[in-house]
Amino acid sequence: MATTHYTRKKLGSANWEDAWVERLREVSDRLAITSLAGAKTIRLEAFQLTKAQAGRLRKAFGGTVSEQKKQRPVAEAVTAPIRVRDRLVVVGSEKARKEERKAKSDRPVLLIPAGMAFGTGDHATTATCLRFLADVGDELAGQSWDMLDLGAGSGILALAARLLGARKAEAGDFDPHAVRTAKENARLNDIKAIVIKKLDVRDWQPQRTWNVVAANLFSDLLMEVAPKIVAAVAPGGRLVFSGILRTQESEVVAAFRRAGIRIDRLVRKGKWVSGLATRAVNGKTR
Repeated sequence: MATTHYTRKKLGSANWEDAWVERLREVSDRLAITSLAGAKTIRLEAFQLTKAQAGRLRKAFGGTVSEQKKQRPVAEAVTAPIRVRDRLVVVGSEKARKEERKAKSDRPVLLIPAGMAFGTGDHATTATCLRFLADVGDELAGQSWDMLDLGAGSGILALAARLLGARKAEAGDFDPHAVRTAKENARLNDIKAIVIKKLDVRDWQPQRTWNVVAANLFSDLLMEVAPKIVAAVAPGGRLVFSGILRTQESEVVAAFRRAGIRIDRLVRKGKWVSGLATRAVNGKTR
């Protein structure tokens, strides 16, 4: 029996291609991106969507939706719990959260519903950032520290930071729907002392510093705003950065080093690179 599926099409800015890939991870296995040399726009097409998925995407990002007939339904993806350094478990459903809690583990459980969450923790960039945050949380155990998350998406990094010991966290994203989603995730997890707001890092100017800053953006944007990101890190503070394509790793690393940051660790997974760094104290790096 034929099943109706939907195709959603939209034009987007070529400068934000990596951001679109991350934000449309819900349908990454059914996503086609078409670009032409020298063009300022790209065409994004997501295929074999359910009516609900197509509706959510259109409501969040615009575009057009059309029907297509398929003989067999597409199986739904299942997101397994993500265990972060034995310090935190990220789950994608209320059922999974209840199961983790029944196990009576000491690890906190963070619920980031699968779907339009813009980062449920299983993408290489997000997963590596979570591990870096767990490491930093261990280093800062017993200390009072706060955290800033630039390019928050689902808010997963800021929420995880609170569960990993941060006194408070702030998170910003340029996408209003992502901001709403992150706020909802904070409510679902009953996490307080977190501020989530709309923020475009290109226009943003840091008015203070944070002990820990996370910037899971994309290569070109990281290079463009590297001095501002570094300026937001307290001297001796830590920077978690990600969203870097391997082909642009050296350029991004050089941009951060010029801005006064010491690169402590780089992790490469597939085509993505993530880093952990420390801001210089008194203008000196080691």
